[in-house]
Amino acid sequence: MLKKELECKVAEFEAQQPWNHNFLLPHDVETRPGQQRSQGKNLVKWERLKPILDVIGIKGKRILDMGCNEGFFSLQLSDMGGEVTGIDIDPHRIEKARFVQSVLKKPKLNFHVMDIYSKEFDILQTFDLCLCLGFLHRIPDPFSAIDRLTNKTNLIIFEWKALKFGPHNEPFAYFSPGGFDQKDFYGTQYWLLSYAAVESILKRLGFVFFHRIDDPHQKRALLVAGKIDNPVFHRPDVILHRGRIHVFLSHTKRYLNTLEGIITGRINS
Repeated sequence: MLKKELECKVAEFEAQQPWNHNFLLPHDVETRPGQQRSQGKNLVKWERLKPILDVIGIKGKRILDMGCNEGFFSLQLSDMGGEVTGIDIDPHRIEKARFVQSVLKKPKLNFHVMDIYSKEFDILQTFDLCLCLGFLHRIPDPFSAIDRLTNKTNLIIFEWKALKFGPHNEPFAYFSPGGFDQKDFYGTQYWLLSYAAVESILKRLGFVFFHRIDDPHQKRALLVAGKIDNPVFHRPDVILHRGRIHVFLSHTKRYLNTLEGIITGRINS
């Protein structure tokens, strides 16, 4: 595909739905150019994930990329020797994933439009590893989704926009006050779960091994969870705690915001 043709196709997809992942395609064409700083961006996220994946070992493993979006991480895992299946409920994302797959000539990948609550998901094979990135805060019922994932694998890597106010190590959930994302319905934010909440759910579902990476000053948390042992669980956790003063200030700020809302009539008392 010539550069001009490739640029036109990328722009066509952008007009239909903005690109989420930044891919470097032939002729130095990028799907989402610009410097990436946020932990939610794919290139930054990959830098955090790669050391974990190296320890786990990917070559020859059957991998499910849950909520694969446009397939960046599926492609990376395939390059590491994994047998990857990427699924997403959004047909536009999967269409772009297949387009990138064809342009980069990566045939050993399977992308499917699929709902985690569907019968199609029920009959999927089991996997050695599941990647669950940027997914938990995008679904209205995270408990049942996690439950269904645990029926497909004994090892899961979670990365999500975690609850960052209040006690850092207690199982809290906060429902996002925003409405539906009109431009990206499947990008709508629902529940923000604290780090401890996700771990507590997994413990109820039989997971006993955990590797934790979390900085409460960052929006994104990482949690590796397993039913069986793996070398990654022998690495030290990387947990930064907020301290009592920060927790107190966080609660006070939310209390004052609520009080202001009642006074101004924005919130019904």
